[in-house]
Amino acid sequence: MTSGILLLNKPEGIRSADCVTRVKRYFKEKAGHAGTLDSTACGLLVMLLGCATRLSDYIMLLPKVYIAVVRLGSETDTADASGEIVKCGDARNINENDVDSILNSFIGEIMQAPPEISAVKVGGKPAHKIMRSIKKENAGMEFSLPARSVFVHDIRRTSPVSDCEFEVKVRCGKGTYIRSIARDIGRMLGCGGHIRKLKRISIGSFSVSDALDLEELSSEKILPMESIAAFYNRILLNTEAESRLLNGLSVELNGAGEYITGVTDAKQVAVLGERLFGFAEIRDEEEIPYLHPRVNIMRTYE
Repeated sequence: MTSGILLLNKPEGIRSADCVTRVKRYFKEKAGHAGTLDSTACGLLVMLLGCATRLSDYIMLLPKVYIAVVRLGSETDTADASGEIVKCGDARNINENDVDSILNSFIGEIMQAPPEISAVKVGGKPAHKIMRSIKKENAGMEFSLPARSVFVHDIRRTSPVSDCEFEVKVRCGKGTYIRSIARDIGRMLGCGGHIRKLKRISIGSFSVSDALDLEELSSEKILPMESIAAFYNRILLNTEAESRLLNGLSVELNGAGEYITGVTDAKQVAVLGERLFGFAEIRDEEEIPYLHPRVNIMRTYE
Protein backbone atom coordinates (compact mmCIF):
# COMPACT_ATOMS: atom_id res chain seq x y z
CA MET A 1 0.00 0.00 0.00
CA THR A 2 1.31 3.43 -0.99
CA SER A 3 0.70 6.06 1.69
CA GLY A 4 2.03 9.58 1.91
CA ILE A 5 1.75 13.20 0.82
CA LEU A 6 2.20 14.43 -2.73
CA LEU A 7 2.52 18.13 -3.60
CA LEU A 8 0.80 18.98 -6.87
CA ASN A 9 0.99 22.19 -8.90
CA LYS A 10 -2.59 22.40 -10.16
CA PRO A 11 -3.01 24.30 -13.43
CA GLU A 12 -5.89 26.63 -14.21
CA GLY A 13 -8.87 25.08 -15.96
CA ILE A 14 -8.97 21.75 -14.13
CA ARG A 15 -10.98 20.85 -11.05
CA SER A 16 -9.39 19.56 -7.85
CA ALA A 17 -11.60 16.45 -8.13
CA ASP A 18 -10.15 15.74 -11.59
CA CYS A 19 -6.65 15.90 -10.12
CA VAL A 20 -7.67 13.32 -7.51
CA THR A 21 -8.97 11.03 -10.26
CA ARG A 22 -5.70 11.25 -12.18
CA VAL A 23 -3.62 10.59 -9.06
CA LYS A 24 -5.79 7.59 -8.14
CA ARG A 25 -5.40 6.19 -11.65
CA TYR A 26 -1.63 6.69 -11.69
CA PHE A 27 -0.86 5.21 -8.27
CA LYS A 28 -3.78 2.73 -8.20
CA GLU A 29 -4.39 3.84 -4.65
CA LYS A 30 -7.01 5.61 -2.56
CA ALA A 31 -6.43 9.38 -2.81
CA GLY A 32 -7.86 12.70 -1.72
CA HIS A 33 -6.80 16.31 -1.31
CA ALA A 34 -6.50 18.70 1.64
CA GLY A 35 -8.31 21.84 0.52
CA THR A 36 -10.07 22.48 -2.77
CA LEU A 37 -8.77 24.91 -5.37
CA ASP A 38 -11.35 26.38 -7.75
CA SER A 39 -10.97 25.32 -11.38
CA THR A 40 -10.11 28.95 -12.19
CA ALA A 41 -7.27 28.96 -9.62
CA CYS A 42 -3.84 27.38 -9.79
CA GLY A 43 -1.05 26.44 -7.43
CA LEU A 44 -0.45 24.10 -4.54
CA LEU A 45 -2.82 21.18 -4.06
CA VAL A 46 -1.79 18.80 -1.29
CA MET A 47 -2.67 15.27 -2.37
CA LEU A 48 -3.03 12.44 0.15
CA LEU A 49 -2.46 8.78 -0.70
CA GLY A 50 -3.55 5.67 1.15
CA CYS A 51 -3.70 6.00 4.93
CA ALA A 52 -2.65 9.66 4.63
CA THR A 53 -6.20 10.52 3.50
CA ARG A 54 -7.08 10.40 7.19
CA LEU A 55 -4.86 13.44 7.77
CA SER A 56 -6.85 15.84 5.59
CA ASP A 57 -8.36 17.82 8.48
CA TYR A 58 -4.96 18.40 10.06
CA ILE A 59 -3.41 19.76 6.88
CA MET A 60 -6.43 21.98 6.29
CA LEU A 61 -5.88 23.56 9.72
CA LEU A 62 -2.50 24.91 8.58
CA PRO A 63 -2.26 28.53 7.33
CA LYS A 64 -2.37 29.06 3.57
CA VAL A 65 -0.76 31.76 1.44
CA TYR A 66 -2.26 33.06 -1.80
CA ILE A 67 -1.27 35.56 -4.47
CA ALA A 68 -4.24 37.16 -6.19
CA VAL A 69 -4.85 39.77 -8.87
CA VAL A 70 -7.87 41.88 -7.93
CA ARG A 71 -9.80 43.56 -10.73
CA LEU A 72 -11.73 46.68 -9.68
CA GLY A 73 -14.74 48.14 -11.45
CA SER A 74 -17.05 45.12 -11.59
CA GLU A 75 -18.49 42.47 -9.28
CA THR A 76 -19.41 39.05 -10.62
CA ASP A 77 -21.74 36.36 -9.33
CA THR A 78 -18.79 34.02 -8.78
CA ALA A 79 -16.50 36.78 -7.42
CA ASP A 80 -13.95 35.80 -10.07
CA ALA A 81 -13.47 36.36 -13.79
CA SER A 82 -15.48 33.27 -14.78
CA GLY A 83 -18.81 34.71 -13.65
CA GLU A 84 -21.39 37.09 -14.96
CA ILE A 85 -21.06 40.78 -14.07
CA VAL A 86 -23.76 41.79 -11.59
CA LYS A 87 -22.55 45.29 -10.63
CA CYS A 88 -20.27 47.89 -12.21
CA GLY A 89 -18.55 50.98 -10.86
CA ASP A 90 -15.94 53.57 -11.74
CA ALA A 91 -12.52 52.46 -10.48
CA ARG A 92 -10.39 54.79 -12.63
CA ASN A 93 -9.49 57.08 -9.73
CA ILE A 94 -8.78 54.34 -7.16
CA ASN A 95 -5.14 54.52 -6.05
CA GLU A 96 -2.75 52.68 -3.72
CA ASN A 97 -3.72 54.79 -0.69
CA ASP A 98 -7.39 53.95 -1.21
CA VAL A 99 -6.63 50.23 -1.30
CA ASP A 100 -4.16 50.26 1.60
CA SER A 101 -6.57 52.20 3.81
CA ILE A 102 -9.03 49.29 3.90
CA LEU A 103 -6.78 46.21 3.81
CA ASN A 104 -6.12 46.26 7.57
CA SER A 105 -9.85 45.79 8.19
CA PHE A 106 -9.46 42.24 6.83
CA ILE A 107 -6.77 41.19 9.33
CA GLY A 108 -7.70 38.99 12.27
CA GLU A 109 -10.95 37.17 12.92
CA ILE A 110 -13.56 38.49 10.50
CA MET A 111 -17.08 37.59 9.45
CA GLN A 112 -17.09 36.61 5.78
CA ALA A 113 -19.92 35.59 3.47
CA PRO A 114 -18.75 32.90 1.01
CA PRO A 115 -19.35 33.50 -2.70
CA GLU A 116 -22.89 32.54 -3.70
CA ILE A 117 -21.44 30.19 -6.30
CA SER A 118 -19.20 28.01 -4.14
CA ALA A 119 -18.98 24.54 -2.64
CA VAL A 120 -20.36 25.67 0.74
CA LYS A 121 -23.21 23.38 1.78
CA VAL A 122 -26.69 24.80 2.44
CA GLY A 123 -29.15 22.21 3.71
CA GLY A 124 -26.79 19.51 2.45
CA LYS A 125 -26.57 20.95 -1.08
CA PRO A 126 -23.64 22.93 -2.56
CA ALA A 127 -24.44 26.63 -2.85
CA HIS A 128 -23.47 26.72 -6.53
CA LYS A 129 -26.17 24.16 -7.38
CA ILE A 130 -28.82 26.11 -5.45
CA MET A 131 -27.80 29.39 -7.08
CA ARG A 132 -27.85 27.96 -10.60
CA SER A 133 -31.24 26.34 -9.95
CA ILE A 134 -32.63 29.69 -8.78
CA LYS A 135 -31.27 31.42 -11.88
CA LYS A 136 -32.90 28.84 -14.11
CA GLU A 137 -36.28 28.70 -12.41
CA ASN A 138 -36.75 32.12 -10.82
CA ALA A 139 -34.41 34.84 -12.00
CA GLY A 140 -35.94 37.41 -9.66
CA MET A 141 -35.35 35.45 -6.46
CA GLU A 142 -32.44 36.54 -4.25
CA PHE A 143 -30.07 34.10 -2.57
CA SER A 144 -27.28 34.88 -0.14
CA LEU A 145 -25.08 32.85 2.19
CA PRO A 146 -24.73 33.73 5.88
CA ALA A 147 -21.42 35.17 7.01
CA ARG A 148 -19.13 32.92 9.02
CA SER A 149 -16.01 33.46 11.08
CA VAL A 150 -12.63 33.08 9.34
CA PHE A 151 -9.12 34.21 10.24
CA VAL A 152 -6.76 36.29 8.11
CA HIS A 153 -3.20 36.42 9.45
CA ASP A 154 -1.92 38.99 6.99
CA ILE A 155 -2.94 40.78 3.80
CA ARG A 156 -0.89 43.29 1.83
CA ARG A 157 -0.77 44.83 -1.60
CA THR A 158 2.28 43.63 -3.57
CA SER A 159 1.97 45.74 -6.73
CA PRO A 160 0.90 49.23 -7.77
CA VAL A 161 -2.71 49.84 -8.78
CA SER A 162 -2.56 49.87 -12.58
CA ASP A 163 -5.41 49.74 -15.11
CA CYS A 164 -7.85 49.12 -12.24
CA GLU A 165 -5.89 46.07 -11.02
CA PHE A 166 -3.47 45.25 -8.24
CA GLU A 167 -1.84 42.17 -6.73
CA VAL A 168 -2.40 41.15 -3.13
CA LYS A 169 -0.77 38.51 -0.91
CA VAL A 170 -2.96 36.85 1.72
CA ARG A 171 -2.04 34.51 4.57
CA CYS A 172 -5.19 33.01 6.03
CA GLY A 173 -6.76 30.13 7.89
CA LYS A 174 -9.21 27.38 7.00
CA GLY A 175 -12.39 28.31 5.15
CA THR A 176 -11.29 31.76 3.98
CA TYR A 177 -12.41 32.68 0.46
CA ILE A 178 -10.00 34.99 -1.38
CA ARG A 179 -12.80 35.58 -3.89
CA SER A 180 -14.91 37.02 -1.05
CA ILE A 181 -12.06 39.28 0.02
CA ALA A 182 -11.80 40.72 -3.51
CA ARG A 183 -15.59 41.16 -3.65
CA ASP A 184 -15.63 42.93 -0.29
CA ILE A 185 -12.68 45.18 -1.22
CA GLY A 186 -14.66 46.30 -4.26
CA ARG A 187 -17.74 46.94 -2.17
CA MET A 188 -15.82 48.97 0.39
CA LEU A 189 -14.27 51.04 -2.38
CA GLY A 190 -17.70 51.50 -3.93
CA CYS A 191 -16.67 50.31 -7.37
CA GLY A 192 -17.04 46.53 -7.30
CA GLY A 193 -14.26 43.98 -7.50
CA HIS A 194 -13.45 40.38 -8.31
CA ILE A 195 -10.50 38.00 -8.63
CA ARG A 196 -8.91 37.90 -12.07
CA LYS A 197 -6.15 35.44 -11.14
CA LEU A 198 -5.51 33.33 -8.03
CA LYS A 199 -2.59 31.13 -7.04
CA ARG A 200 -2.04 29.22 -3.79
CA ILE A 201 1.67 29.22 -3.02
CA SER A 202 1.87 27.42 0.31
CA ILE A 203 0.10 25.42 3.02
CA GLY A 204 2.09 25.39 6.25
CA SER A 205 5.64 24.96 4.97
CA PHE A 206 4.52 22.89 1.97
CA SER A 207 5.38 25.10 -1.01
CA VAL A 208 4.29 25.18 -4.64
CA SER A 209 7.98 25.50 -5.54
CA ASP A 210 8.37 21.86 -4.46
CA ALA A 211 5.22 20.66 -6.25
CA LEU A 212 4.94 18.46 -9.32
CA ASP A 213 2.99 19.12 -12.49
CA LEU A 214 0.33 16.53 -13.35
CA GLU A 215 2.60 15.19 -16.10
CA GLU A 216 5.42 14.56 -13.60
CA LEU A 217 3.73 12.17 -11.16
CA SER A 218 6.25 9.88 -9.53
CA SER A 219 6.31 7.65 -6.46
CA GLU A 220 9.79 8.99 -5.74
CA LYS A 221 8.26 12.37 -4.87
CA ILE A 222 5.86 11.08 -2.22
CA LEU A 223 6.57 12.61 1.19
CA PRO A 224 6.14 10.56 4.36
CA MET A 225 2.95 11.15 6.33
CA GLU A 226 5.05 12.13 9.32
CA SER A 227 6.25 15.28 7.51
CA ILE A 228 3.10 17.06 8.71
CA ALA A 229 4.13 16.46 12.33
CA ALA A 230 6.78 19.22 12.20
CA PHE A 231 4.03 21.88 12.04
CA TYR A 232 2.33 20.68 15.23
CA ASN A 233 3.29 20.28 18.85
CA ARG A 234 4.28 16.62 18.99
CA ILE A 235 5.10 13.87 21.42
CA LEU A 236 7.65 11.11 20.91
CA LEU A 237 5.75 8.41 22.78
CA ASN A 238 7.17 5.94 25.24
CA THR A 239 6.17 2.30 24.88
CA GLU A 240 3.38 2.34 27.49
CA ALA A 241 1.71 5.50 26.13
CA GLU A 242 1.94 4.20 22.57
CA SER A 243 0.28 0.94 23.54
CA ARG A 244 -2.61 2.70 25.28
CA LEU A 245 -3.27 5.05 22.36
CA LEU A 246 -3.12 2.17 19.87
CA ASN A 247 -5.84 0.48 21.90
CA GLY A 248 -8.01 3.60 21.81
CA LEU A 249 -7.33 4.51 25.43
CA SER A 250 -6.47 7.92 26.85
CA VAL A 251 -3.13 8.54 28.51
CA GLU A 252 -1.96 11.20 30.94
CA LEU A 253 0.05 13.86 29.09
CA ASN A 254 2.69 14.02 31.78
CA GLY A 255 4.90 10.99 31.30
CA ALA A 256 3.62 10.12 27.81
CA GLY A 257 6.96 10.87 26.22
CA GLU A 258 9.17 13.70 24.97
CA TYR A 259 7.17 16.85 24.16
CA ILE A 260 8.44 18.96 21.25
CA THR A 261 6.98 22.40 20.52
CA GLY A 262 5.79 23.06 16.97
CA VAL A 263 4.50 26.17 15.21
CA THR A 264 0.78 25.85 15.97
CA ASP A 265 -1.08 26.31 19.23
CA ALA A 266 -3.81 23.77 18.45
CA LYS A 267 -4.99 21.37 21.13
CA GLN A 268 -4.38 18.62 18.59
CA VAL A 269 -0.87 17.16 18.92
CA ALA A 270 0.99 14.77 16.67
CA VAL A 271 1.98 11.52 18.38
CA LEU A 272 4.82 9.32 17.15
CA GLY A 273 5.92 5.94 18.41
CA GLU A 274 7.73 2.91 17.03
CA ARG A 275 4.50 1.60 15.50
CA LEU A 276 2.12 4.56 15.68
CA PHE A 277 1.74 7.88 13.91
CA GLY A 278 -1.34 9.93 14.49
CA PHE A 279 -3.02 12.78 16.29
CA ALA A 280 -4.42 13.07 19.77
CA GLU A 281 -6.44 15.76 21.51
CA ILE A 282 -5.42 17.27 24.83
CA ARG A 283 -8.31 17.43 27.29
CA ASP A 284 -8.27 18.38 30.93
CA GLU A 285 -9.86 15.90 33.29
CA GLU A 286 -10.04 17.13 36.89
CA GLU A 287 -7.30 19.65 35.95
CA ILE A 288 -5.02 16.87 34.69
CA PRO A 289 -4.27 16.98 30.93
CA TYR A 290 -4.88 13.72 29.06
CA LEU A 291 -4.21 12.65 25.48
CA HIS A 292 -7.25 11.21 23.70
CA PRO A 293 -6.56 9.40 20.39
CA ARG A 294 -8.20 10.95 17.31
CA VAL A 295 -6.30 9.34 14.40
CA ASN A 296 -4.16 6.22 14.73
CA ILE A 297 -2.12 5.05 11.73
CA MET A 298 0.30 2.15 11.86
CA ARG A 299 3.74 3.25 10.72
CA THR A 300 5.44 1.28 7.94
CA TYR A 301 9.11 1.19 7.12
CA GLU A 302 10.53 0.54 3.68
